[in-house]
Amino acid sequence: MTYIETIKRNNKEYYYLTKNVRLSLNKWKKIRIFLGDQKPPKEELKKHAQEIEDKSKPFLRLSNYAYLSVNDAETLQDLKESYSAWLKHIPKSVKEKLNEDFVIRFTYHSNAIEGNRLTLRQTALILKYKVIPSGVRAEDYNEAINGKECLDYIKSYKGKLNIKFLEKINGILTKNTGVVYGGRIRFFDVQIQGSTHVPPSHAEVKKHTLNFLKWYSTNKNKLHPFELAVLVHAKLAWIHPFEDGNGRTARTVMNFILMRKGFPMFFIPFDKREEYYQSLDIADKGDYKEYASRMLQLIIDQVRSYGHNKKG
Repeated sequence: MTYIETIKRNNKEYYYLTKNVRLSLNKWKKIRIFLGDQKPPKEELKKHAQEIEDKSKPFLRLSNYAYLSVNDAETLQDLKESYSAWLKHIPKSVKEKLNEDFVIRFTYHSNAIEGNRLTLRQTALILKYKVIPSGVRAEDYNEAINGKECLDYIKSYKGKLNIKFLEKINGILTKNTGVVYGGRIRFFDVQIQGSTHVPPSHAEVKKHTLNFLKWYSTNKNKLHPFELAVLVHAKLAWIHPFEDGNGRTARTVMNFILMRKGFPMFFIPFDKREEYYQSLDIADKGDYKEYASRMLQLIIDQVRSYGHNKKG
């Protein structure tokens, strides 16, 4: 995918038509065509776009990922770079407001998917203004507070992805919500309402969790960061290692991985929960290619809004 890139030199802006092509797993090359100090008309852009496509053909054989298509991988790389560049040029006060807004939206959507009754506005009142709206259940209120605390925790966490980390996240998310064994790998069987998937028995859950961590250790530098993040989510959701809060835990860990790899975090929109559940069903059947593609489509417009100006 091509996009217009703006580069400043000597207080003047110059435009380039740019495409990211992959050289190796995490190494990319920019192919650029200089456009001058003004954006050219559409017809000229089309001509330059074809030039870039021709120049990138020798690299396409290196562009295969395990589950992402070439176009999806390029799109994600474009988004990552534009997101990083955008962050460098916005004031600290704007960053803080955007982070605050993301925390509110992530907490609202992640909790709403699991049945929390708070509205987006109520979640904002609680997290931003420390206001307790009238008629709000204590459990819903605590889930909102816990969501913010958990995001703050993963941003400050410097350690590894291990059982202790998973238990800590689940413990924060389920604190004061009526969950008896929050933050502890379950020692009893559970069911998922509305799903055909039956999680492993309590006798098997610890073994599956340890196998998952071994899989992560083996693949953390082999898979594209987005592939790694969404597969971690799917595998944790399949194991269902905790009494409650498994979905919220999996979505938090997914974003922890993206953040560590320099990608923007995202939330699964509440109004797309049916498509989201369908994606997880596909992952449960082992079709990770289709699953990764569907997960990207669920959030691509949201991530593009983070300061990205794509033209191709």
